Amino acid sequence: MNKTYIVVPAYCEAERIGPVLDILVKYPYQIIVVDDGSKDDTFLVAKSRSAVISLKHKINLGKGAAMKTGCEAALCLGAENIVVMDADGQHRPEDVTRFIKKLATGDEIVFGKRDFSRGMPAMMALGNTTLSNLIRILFNIEIADTQNGFRAFTALAYQKIKWQAAKYDVETEMVVNAGRAKLKYGQVTIPTIYLDNYKGTTLFDGVKILLKIIKWKIIKK
Repeated sequence: MNKTYIVVPAYCEAERIGPVLDILVKYPYQIIVVDDGSKDDTFLVAKSRSAVISLKHKINLGKGAAMKTGCEAALCLGAENIVVMDADGQHRPEDVTRFIKKLATGDEIVFGKRDFSRGMPAMMALGNTTLSNLIRILFNIEIADTQNGFRAFTALAYQKIKWQAAKYDVETEMVVNAGRAKLKYGQVTIPTIYLDNYKGTTLFDGVKILLKIIKWKIIKK
């Protein structure tokens, strides 16, 4: 059995997760969907795909919590590599193989990076760049797109990057923890796809993440 697991956290994505899963099941990977307390039929849509392992939080705990549930389940099932990606189509399933191939070159963790000049709102691009530069200075890890949730890592690397964040700051904490652990990392360029204006990190989220970065620097593990 293939030891690569794809973890897909999902919240109210009944309309979009189906096509994502239909492409993913064509690849020789195990798929775990974690429905984070959705109010729609996200769980039923995932469960209707027999090749998909479907888990569900009774209440909405946040993306970081859903990712952790999926990763812990993957480890229990014997995962050697884990890929995390969004359920809404903003991450292309066909790019998963590129992340796995990058891990095979010796990287312990691989980050997706978008082209900020192609389709990303200017304010979001500026905020992302600001956070990336701050993390580079404070934690000595240079990631072009710290807010991109498309990532892959080995099971051993997961043990070193385990996060406490329950919500959208999970992506940032993963980068910080990878820098602290001095993991060997790589990056894969992926398309910039936006399907909703309201989704993703807001300016307010960005300020909260900025404060968290400073806190993580002051309070060392």
